[in-house]
Amino acid sequence: MSETYRADLAGGLVVVVRIARQATPWFVDEAHLIAQARDVGVPTAEVLGIEHLDHDGALLSFSIQQFLPGRLFADLIGELAAADLERLTVDAGEILARVHSVVPDDQLGFRHELRWPEEQEVARIARIVEETLDSTAAAVIERGAAFLRREVSTRPAPPLSLAQGDFCPKNLLIHDGTISGVIDWEFAGPASPAFDLGRWETIAGDPLYDRSDLLHRGYARVADPDAAGDGLIPAFSIDWILEMLAWKNPASPAQFRRGVDVIARHTSP
Repeated sequence: MSETYRADLAGGLVVVVRIARQATPWFVDEAHLIAQARDVGVPTAEVLGIEHLDHDGALLSFSIQQFLPGRLFADLIGELAAADLERLTVDAGEILARVHSVVPDDQLGFRHELRWPEEQEVARIARIVEETLDSTAAAVIERGAAFLRREVSTRPAPPLSLAQGDFCPKNLLIHDGTISGVIDWEFAGPASPAFDLGRWETIAGDPLYDRSDLLHRGYARVADPDAAGDGLIPAFSIDWILEMLAWKNPASPAQFRRGVDVIARHTSP
């Protein structure tokens, strides 16, 4: 979606420079949403400036951001003591609840809603899963699609909050034992809180895949995670898995297996 650079300037100033090559101006909505999240206590980088330039007939969008110290939580998982891993995951849950406390502007960012799984697309995904795993896994995909169709057709539209869009350990910075920043807000926008909560169990990585309880424990410091999820976490998890497994550049076999396992857990009789 964009290029990201660290720029060391004269006088010791360090900034992050992001460049997007999109058909329309980029980063504008993101800057507003980052500022809204920071206002409710979410550690985010300050956006110092945005500019759009024509370069050889192509639009380039630039976002200059404050540099935040730290290492990615995902890269530290194998180094952290179990107690620190749990503590940071609980803290992440509190931060996510603060993100969801923002009342979104429907005109800003990406709106995330449950999508109706088309039969032809599901058949294609099931074929890929069968080739990658086996026929039993392909049957799980079909069952997940049926579950999602029921949810889409029977559930009323949920209340919307601000969703970060890709809330997971690879987008959390850790510095001096605390979460120093939440990065990558390109897909932030209005959604049910279940959107972010559901993605955690599919993209958090080992050993946090199955520790949503820790995330929910931290979330409960600010709001009730069960009320926020509104029973929609399984549907949003499955919706995301079907999207991931349909990527033009295929997901890894491990991602296929994880996706199938999550769907199986949510749809088992």
